[in-house]
Amino acid sequence: LPPNLKPVYAKPRQILSCKFVEMMLTLVSFHGDTMVMEEQINLLGFRHIKYGAKKQHVRVMGDVLIETMARAVGEDWTMDMAEAWNELWLHSCGLMMNVIDDASTHGTRVQELWGRVRGKTTEIKFGSTLRKLLLSGTEWVSSLSHGILE
Repeated sequence: LPPNLKPVYAKPRQILSCKFVEMMLTLVSFHGDTMVMEEQINLLGFRHIKYGAKKQHVRVMGDVLIETMARAVGEDWTMDMAEAWNELWLHSCGLMMNVIDDASTHGTRVQELWGRVRGKTTEIKFGSTLRKLLLSGTEWVSSLSHGILE
């Protein structure tokens, strides 16, 4: 690994390999269902925030992924396969990087707001109030839910 990527991949390689294969299987399994796939990619984006993922890592990882798959498949590997995997990788990483960018942009403000909330109440009280409001079924909650809670 290049020196600037070592801190990002601090866990043992076997664990990273399993997680990476699991991520790729998830992307492939939901490829036909755009909504679920994007939901999974958003979750991956949130996980990758704490890993310190950066845009410049995307191309390196994509190139390594495609080269590794080409070696694994051997002479049966085709340019169509390379293009399909590259498209899936770039699309997925683009969505994931959007999540990371949004978190970078808004994260400080959210942390500041959460600090203010914690200064006025406890996490348990806040959670209890939130739960009560969500379960109350009021018009106000329904209007905010955009149909999700119905």
